[in-house]
Amino acid sequence: MRTLAQLMENLMHWEQYPKMLQGMVQLLEKWILSEKDWEREKALNLCLGVMQTYVRSVGVCNPLKLEHFGTLAGLIAPCTCDPHERIRVASIDVLSSLLDLHACQTSSLAGTSKKEELLVCKEDLGSGNNERIFGASARISKLVCVAFSCEEMVSLTRKLCKNMGARDLQHDKASVTWIDTFLQMRVKELEDKVAEVLSTILDRLRRVDHPEVRRHLIEGILLLAHHHQDAVLTLLLMQPLPMESHLTEVWLAVLEDMRFARTILHALVGRLQCPFSTHTNAMSKTDICRPVTVDPLMLVCTIHLLMKKMDQDDSLTDLLPEVVYTLLLQFGSSPWLEAVSPDQKMWHLVYSGAVPRDIKLQRAVIKCIKSLLLRVKREGLMTGLEEQDTWRRLLENSTSFLEGIALLTRLCLTNMGSHHRQQLSQLVLKGMDSDVLTCRMISTAMCVELMRSPILQQEKLLKPALLLLESGVDHEDEVLRVFSLRALGNMAHGSPKKVRKYRKRLLKKFVCCLREPSSIYVASEGMASLTKILPELREWDLGSTFDTISRQCRTFFESENELLRQNAFVLFGKLAGVVRITKRHLFKREVKKAWVPLMLHCLDPCACTAKACMETISQCLRFRGFSDLEMVHGQSSACMEDGTFFLWTTCELLTQTKPAAVYDLFLETIRYVESSSSLVRIAACKLTGIILDRMPVRYLQKLDFLELRNKFQELQLDEADGMLSAALNTLGILEECSQHGLGAHQE
Repeated sequence: MRTLAQLMENLMHWEQYPKMLQGMVQLLEKWILSEKDWEREKALNLCLGVMQTYVRSVGVCNPLKLEHFGTLAGLIAPCTCDPHERIRVASIDVLSSLLDLHACQTSSLAGTSKKEELLVCKEDLGSGNNERIFGASARISKLVCVAFSCEEMVSLTRKLCKNMGARDLQHDKASVTWIDTFLQMRVKELEDKVAEVLSTILDRLRRVDHPEVRRHLIEGILLLAHHHQDAVLTLLLMQPLPMESHLTEVWLAVLEDMRFARTILHALVGRLQCPFSTHTNAMSKTDICRPVTVDPLMLVCTIHLLMKKMDQDDSLTDLLPEVVYTLLLQFGSSPWLEAVSPDQKMWHLVYSGAVPRDIKLQRAVIKCIKSLLLRVKREGLMTGLEEQDTWRRLLENSTSFLEGIALLTRLCLTNMGSHHRQQLSQLVLKGMDSDVLTCRMISTAMCVELMRSPILQQEKLLKPALLLLESGVDHEDEVLRVFSLRALGNMAHGSPKKVRKYRKRLLKKFVCCLREPSSIYVASEGMASLTKILPELREWDLGSTFDTISRQCRTFFESENELLRQNAFVLFGKLAGVVRITKRHLFKREVKKAWVPLMLHCLDPCACTAKACMETISQCLRFRGFSDLEMVHGQSSACMEDGTFFLWTTCELLTQTKPAAVYDLFLETIRYVESSSSLVRIAACKLTGIILDRMPVRYLQKLDFLELRNKFQELQLDEADGMLSAALNTLGILEECSQHGLGAHQE
C-alpha cells in the first residue's frame, strides 16, 4: 500500500495537471464505493495523500476547474456517515484539503472559525452516536455550501445522485442530507439551474426504493417548486404518459399542504388556459418550454390526479367555475375529437381497470370534471348531467358537442351560487374576446345559456356581452355566427326589459342575416332569434325593418331546408301578433301573397313545419277577413294536429261563409303544380283535390275539366315520391266533381 501511495505521489509530481488528479480520483472511486471496509479506508487514505500532494505542489499554478470541486466533494461527502470510524475521519480530512485548495484557487479566506468547526465535526464523526454523526455531516455540508458556488453545488448534487444505491442505506441518507442542505441554503439562486437539478433528482427518484430516501428527494422537489414554480411545473409536465410511480408520488406529496396544492392547481389550470389567452403573459427565463408545448392530456391527467386525491374541502369550491370552464375549453384544443396524446397509453396509476384503446383528451376532461364535482359535493349537478345524457352529447359529434356545452352551462347556473355564476360569466366573456376561434366558439355556446338567465344583467355584464356577440355575428365562421345570434335572441328570456333598449342593434344584426344570408343556418337562426324578441316589441319599435322581415320571410317559404321553412313560418306568425294599425295594410298584402304557400305547407312532410303553418294561418285569418274561422280553429284541437283535416275544415268553412274565396284559392293553387320543388307540386296536387271536393257547384261549372284532367294525368308521370298517389286521388275527386258540375248544368 505504501508503494502504491509513493507511485501515485511520484506521478503527481511528474504530471502536474488537474487531469492527473481527476484520473487518480476516478481510479480510486470504485474502491471508495466498495462494500468492503478496508478497501474504502485504503482508497480514502490514498485519495487524501494525492490531494495533499496536489495542494502542496501544483494547486495554485494549475487550478482545478470549479465544477470538478463539486464532483470530488460529491464522491467523498457520503463517507462522512460511513459505519467505519476511520473512514469517516479520513473523509473529513479529504474534504478539509479540498476546501483549502478551493480557498487558494478562489482567493477566499478559510477562516479560523471554519477550521475550528471542522475539528469539532471531526470529533463528532469519531463518536459512535449515529445522531451526532449525521449532525456533523450536515454541518460539514453547510460549510461546503457556503464556500462553493452554485455551479459547484449542482455538480456535487449530480455526483451524489449518481452514486445513490451504490452502497448501503447509510450512504444514501448521507447523500440526501447534503442535497437537503444545498437546496435549503441556495434554492433562491438556482434560477438558471432548476431544470438540471430537478432532472437529476427525478432520474434518481425513479431508481431509489427506500421510503425515507425517496421522501427527502421529493421534499427537495417541492422546495424547488415553492421557489421556481414555473420551471418545475414545466419539467414535471414534460414527463411522458403513462405517469410513472415516482412522478405520481411527487404530485400526491403536493396535497400534504392544501394551501400550496391550491396554488399548484391554479397554476395548472392557468397552463391549460394559456393557448386560448388573447395576451400571453411573459414567462420566467427558467421556463424553458412554453406552456403551449405541454401535452394538454398530461395537464388534465395531473389535475385529475390532484382532484381525485384531495380531501373534500370547501376551499376547493372557489375554483369550481374556473376549472370547469378551462376543462371545457380543451374540447377545442385540437380538431374535433381528434386530439390524441403523443402517448396513447392511459395513465394506469390514475385510473384503474382496462385501458381503452380510443382514449382521448375529451374523455379525460370529462373524468376530471366528474372528480371535481364529487370533491365539491355537487351531487345535484352530477345527477342532472347524467340524467340529461350530457357526457354523451359532449363526445358524440360537433353539433351535439356544442349542445352539450350549453346544457352543462345551464345545469351549472342552476346548481351554482351567485358568486360562482358571476365568476363563470366573467370567464365566458373573457373567452369570447379571445383570438382563438375554438375558445370563442365554446365561450359563445356557454353565453347562449348565460343570456337566457338574468345573471348578466344583474352583474352589469349585459352591455359588454352584447358587444362581443355583435362581433361574433359579423365573424366569418358559420358556427360562431349561429351561436352569437342564438345568444342575442335569448336576451328576451334573460333580460326581457332590455330588449326594447337595445332593439335597434338587435334588429340590425338579425335583419342583416335575412337580407344577405351567407348560410341557411345563419338565416334560420336569425329568424329564430327574431321570433324570440318580437313579443317584447311593439309595432312602432320595428320601424322600416318590419317591411324587410315580412318580405324576407316569404322568400324562405319554398326553401328545401326544413328548419329554415319552419322558422320562416313561425316568424311570420309572430309578426301577425305585433301588427296593430300602422302596419296593418302592409301586412295584409304580405299575407295575401303568402296565403297559398302557407296552405300548401300545412301538408309539409315535416310535422313541425306543418304545425307551424297551421298556427300561422290561424294568426293571419283576420288579415284575410276570415275572422269566423279563427274561432273554429281555436276550439278544435284535432284540427291543429292533422294538416289534411285542417285544410278540409278551412275549405268547408270558407264554402259556407265566403264561397268565392274557395274558387280564388283554387285558381292560385293550380299554378303551384308546376313548381320546381317536388314538395310544393305534391302539396299543390293534394290541396287542389281538397278544394275541388268542397267547391260549390256554381263554381265547378266554371272549370275546364278536360284541361284539368290532362294536367293531372301528366302529373302521374312525375317521378317524385308520392306524386303518383296524390295525382290519382285528385283525378278521382275531379271525375266526381265533373259529374256534379255537368249534372247541375243540364238541370
